[in-house]
Amino acid sequence: MVALLLIPEAALGDWSTYKSSRVDSLIQQFMTPRPGRASAPALSIAIGMGGEPVLAKGFGEAHGDVPASATTVYHIGSLTKQFTAAAVLRLIESGARAPLSQAPLTLETPMRDVFEGVERWTAADEPPITVRSLLTMTSNLPNFTLHPPREVDPWGAVETPRLLAALKKLPPHGWPNTFEYSNTSYFLLARVIEASAPRPMKSRDFVRAEIIDRAGLKRTGFVDDYAPGSDVAQPHYRRRPAFAQPNWLDGCGDMASNVLDLFHWNKELMDGGIVSAEGRAAMFSDAARVDPVMYYGMGWFVGHDGEWDSYHHSGSVPGYTSYNAVLRNRRSGEWLSVTLLTNSDGVDDLDRLADEVIDVALER
Repeated sequence: MVALLLIPEAALGDWSTYKSSRVDSLIQQFMTPRPGRASAPALSIAIGMGGEPVLAKGFGEAHGDVPASATTVYHIGSLTKQFTAAAVLRLIESGARAPLSQAPLTLETPMRDVFEGVERWTAADEPPITVRSLLTMTSNLPNFTLHPPREVDPWGAVETPRLLAALKKLPPHGWPNTFEYSNTSYFLLARVIEASAPRPMKSRDFVRAEIIDRAGLKRTGFVDDYAPGSDVAQPHYRRRPAFAQPNWLDGCGDMASNVLDLFHWNKELMDGGIVSAEGRAAMFSDAARVDPVMYYGMGWFVGHDGEWDSYHHSGSVPGYTSYNAVLRNRRSGEWLSVTLLTNSDGVDDLDRLADEVIDVALER
């Protein structure tokens, strides 16, 4: 989830049929079953360079005998967090107000200005949980997908108000304002959107209107938008699928897309079509230290190697594994992206495959 991309000291070169064949070989090797490693029946990839897709295709079978392609839709898991973060920043930039205090919504808005009954989230001698600390995974609220509240069943459906009420009972833990990856934070951000939106609406409707539609994404939506038998790749489960029912992953892992749409998502974000330059800088900032060489921004892990900055995230939900990475050269402003989607959970080393693809892309 947090592997640092290994970036050679090179500028972007040209794409070629030779590079395409190299990538094909890497993916065929990756998809070959090996003892001790899970593989997926299907994998789709998109590579972008110079703001244009240079390779977009599928491998294996999406469902039945239908081959995977660049348009095959997969559940994207925690890549959802990129969209939720952008939606919160759009909400702030639009002049929204915190519902309880009626003060302008900002990154520093405390949760007591948004939700009632969150006294357990704030100790007198500790900083409050804010919009920023949710976005940057520094809220110190326990991750409910690791430690579900006792009163809800991880294998059943859960009503959003019931899960929110259960989370309000959980006090923060650990050293204040330190990084801890937590789906709780992004589930709560979806509730912040609903509470602060200019009119009553579900968070996904705000994401559709302000993010998906603005970016022109035609095959991106939420997992229950797609009927069985549609062009969604058939899921393959390596473990009993907890949190697969509504509305567990709302805001943190409930979206679906294809690799072409995700390339266009990366492009719109890099070109400033989704959030302001300040908002994008916040998403890509060194906001929270994960380890000696890795940070978390807002919906993206962030790393630095030589002249290159890397922004990336993985996703794993029942039946699917995903990975999305953008690299930007600080000196030239050039950027490239690699997106990988698969239809099995528990697929390891997608980040390593992305590293190998990036090495090919940067060859001169």
